[in-house]
Amino acid sequence: MIKGSKVYAATVLAASLALGAVAAPAASFAAPVAVSQKKEQGMFTQASVERTADGKLKIHWNSNADLGAAKILWSTSPDNIAKNGKQLKRINASYNGYVTADPKPGSHLYFYIKTSSGATVTVAERKVNLQGAFNIRDLGGYKTTDGKTVKWGKLFRGEELGHLTDADIKILQEMGIKTNVDYRTDAEVKAMPDPVIPGITNIRTDAGNAGSTADLNSMIASGMMKDEASAVAMMAGFNKQMVDSPKFYVQLMELLNDPNHIGLLQHCTAGKDRTGLGSAIILLALGVDEKTVMDDYLLSNVYREEANKKAIEAVKAQVNDENVVAAITAMMGVQKEFLQAAIDEMKSKYGSIDAFLEKGLGITKAERAKLKAMYTE
Repeated sequence: MIKGSKVYAATVLAASLALGAVAAPAASFAAPVAVSQKKEQGMFTQASVERTADGKLKIHWNSNADLGAAKILWSTSPDNIAKNGKQLKRINASYNGYVTADPKPGSHLYFYIKTSSGATVTVAERKVNLQGAFNIRDLGGYKTTDGKTVKWGKLFRGEELGHLTDADIKILQEMGIKTNVDYRTDAEVKAMPDPVIPGITNIRTDAGNAGSTADLNSMIASGMMKDEASAVAMMAGFNKQMVDSPKFYVQLMELLNDPNHIGLLQHCTAGKDRTGLGSAIILLALGVDEKTVMDDYLLSNVYREEANKKAIEAVKAQVNDENVVAAITAMMGVQKEFLQAAIDEMKSKYGSIDAFLEKGLGITKAERAKLKAMYTE
């Protein structure tokens, strides 16, 4: 079945999943973005920023009425962008967008659109455009069920940082990231340590397993990876386990409640499983609806698409069982079933997501209110 004993190192590790710890991109699509309005009528209903193949930025929006003349501003920070942003373009909002050369290459930019009718929206690329990481993303812009918006530039999710270039590191520093929360096991950290970045504090969580990463050969022999269905069941089970033993998410919530950690990046190896659930928990705690949370979770398939394709080709060169290849392919990405298993476990074990947050993670009502005050607007 397997032609070499280095399949795991060459493929699954490349896919960045530490199974022993419990614990993903091509055509891009825009996740839902919240907007702030001064009027009930005449508002933006959607906004996004996507990078084209030639490096230009496509700023796009929709509205429910003609909003009149619009002014587009940009900045490297979302804070006070209405006052401190640099003007990019004056345009009629009915054009529904504008394509521009990157006004500051090598930076993560935020855009503020203000119309003569008073409607405004702040938006950015969800993906942080780096050379050494594919799946670092801004969690800002999502709308909450109580009408608030998750602040841009305060919460980030990502993958291993060991391949970051010097230019990448400068971007992370410019973004105002203060805290880097690492979910990985000792074995993963030893294989690919995070860089020491001035101004950013690295914090290791106890990811539940200090040992080595899982061996693919033994997993296949055990039947855990015999086909796609078995791999999906395995990953769903891991997500349930993370809900049942959520100690590193308890630590995450404690860090988020400390204002000194505003500007927090959480990551694992691929940025899709441990980080995926951590991001879901953050967004759920802030009041983002389950569908939007799931959409954000599934974006790892978009941003990791090319990396995963290369890894799968390496698998095919060493594994001649198409069912096993299908299993590994499923494991390298994310599926709705993975996160849904965790959400269902929250509800089954605690009665509701709110109860899980309060009883499972120890977030008091006062602490949750503080989180919303710090990270939504």
